[in-house]
Amino acid sequence: MIPKAMTFAAFSAVLALGLPCAVSAQAQSAPTAASTQAPVRFLVVADRESPLSAVAGGRVARVYVQLGDTVAKGKVLASLDCSDVDARRAAADAEYKAAQLRYEAKAKLQGLQSAAALEVELTAADVNRTRSQMRIFDAQLAQCRFVAPFDGRVARIHVKEGQGVSPGAPVIELVGTGTPKARLNVPSSWIGWLKPGAHLDAAVDETGEHHPLTVTRLSGRVDAVSQTIEIEADFEGDTSRVLPGMSGRATPAKSAGQG
Repeated sequence: MIPKAMTFAAFSAVLALGLPCAVSAQAQSAPTAASTQAPVRFLVVADRESPLSAVAGGRVARVYVQLGDTVAKGKVLASLDCSDVDARRAAADAEYKAAQLRYEAKAKLQGLQSAAALEVELTAADVNRTRSQMRIFDAQLAQCRFVAPFDGRVARIHVKEGQGVSPGAPVIELVGTGTPKARLNVPSSWIGWLKPGAHLDAAVDETGEHHPLTVTRLSGRVDAVSQTIEIEADFEGDTSRVLPGMSGRATPAKSAGQG
């Protein structure tokens, strides 16, 4: 209730002086959008991974690498004992060479009018047949070797020399040596500002180090149950101590424009 001694103009002046103070206090107490976002768990994954497995069964003849070794693309990591395939391939090679000699002889005789065209065609077909057999054995021999598909490090060795493996059994796991990535599920409410190129701050549990993250990919859908969306982000800076399998917590960077 306005005191009788106070005019309306004076009362208005008091309100005008008090209102900015109230608004200022409210603004100071309101946290920024970035500070209200709870940390989100992330998992460190390699830029590339390849679990090499046996296509055909056999016995492990040699393992050429050890755990943690850095290998170049094309390096043979392990091999199976395929001596029987080697023997069949050698026999097929001998048969192929013999077929070539027969074909060349028939072709010469045909030139001398001493061999029919059908005979030449049959020997030519025999050459193609034996060549195809060699290709089959070459493919089988290729399955006896486990070759690094990219530059990387040996993350796990599942077999030992002399051990028998069955088709589909894991042999060696290889991870890439490129920049690791963080994979995480973030609240779907972040979509308003989250996009490729956005930045996050990450703290790795195992090392205690902080790293900036740059968002690279967003899933094409939101999980209807958890109301989260899966994203991937690249680590920035020195990542020599960041290994696949590590985990930590990520929060929006202070410079992120979440509004």
